[in-house]
This record gives sequence, C-alpha cells and structure tokens, in this order.
Amino acid sequence: MDYEIERKFLVKKLPDLSGKTKQSFERYYLYRGEGIDIRIQKVNDIYEFERKSETSELGRETKKFEITKGEFAALKRSFGDVIVRDSYLISENPETTIKIYHGKFEGLVRAEVEFTSKENANKFTPPSWMGEEITDTPLGRDSRLLDLTEEEFKKLLRK
Repeated sequence: MDYEIERKFLVKKLPDLSGKTKQSFERYYLYRGEGIDIRIQKVNDIYEFERKSETSELGRETKKFEITKGEFAALKRSFGDVIVRDSYLISENPETTIKIYHGKFEGLVRAEVEFTSKENANKFTPPSWMGEEITDTPLGRDSRLLDLTEEEFKKLLRK
C-alpha cells in the first residue's frame, strides 16, 4: 500500500521532453464514488488493477497489483469511457510528471507534483512553466474528467 500527496497544475509552456521516457496509459474506471476509485489500466505493456481512496485534501492511499492481458481485455469490455494519456517523468525531487491527454480529453496537459509530506506540498512554489493549480477541480483527477460534458471540459480548459 502506498500513500501519495500530490498537487496538480495546468501547463502553460511545455518543458523540453526530449530524452524523457514516455509511458502510455489506457485507463478504465470500474467504480467511482465516496472518495474511492477502482480502475484497471494498461501502462505500456503492464496491466494493473488499482484502488485509490481519499485520506485528506492532498492525500490518497493506493493499492495496486498486476493482472493479465486477458483479464484486462475482459474487464474493459464492460466500460465505455477511457482515459488515454502519455506521462513523462521530468524531475525526481520533487517527483514531477507531465501528463498529455489524447482522444476525448485532447488539449489537457497537466503537471503532477508528488511530495513526501503535506508540509512540503504546502511550501511548494510552482515553476513559471506551470499555470493554474487544478488539484481540486475536475481537470485534476482522471475519474472526475469522465463526469464532464464536452462543453464543460472545453470551458474549464479555456479559463
């Protein structure tokens, strides 16, 4: 079990990603509600089942295990909406990743910064290439993106 403390920001100006390793995600939600997300995802060639539960404003507890390609294929057939994105690790201290969305959420580019403590998260000053903080908005969480209409999504991106 892991515990993550994150803040999320829109990206104003994409930093140089050349030389950074890309991870491609295909994600389906089996359950979303009451502060809990249960999902399956393909990350490059690895298939996972994951449960996340909110523990605080910035924190979430995560349990994850690998599943087979066949299990993934069988489970995903029951769910229509998919999140497709690429992820790039650009910094290790603090761990900062860039998420570039495709398909239904094309145009969303998000930076996620992971911290070792709430104190560090609250002291963090974002670099100039990061824009508006979206941690507590629908743009800040994949499971909440799925609740948006196309019009709502576009309106939030234009803010």
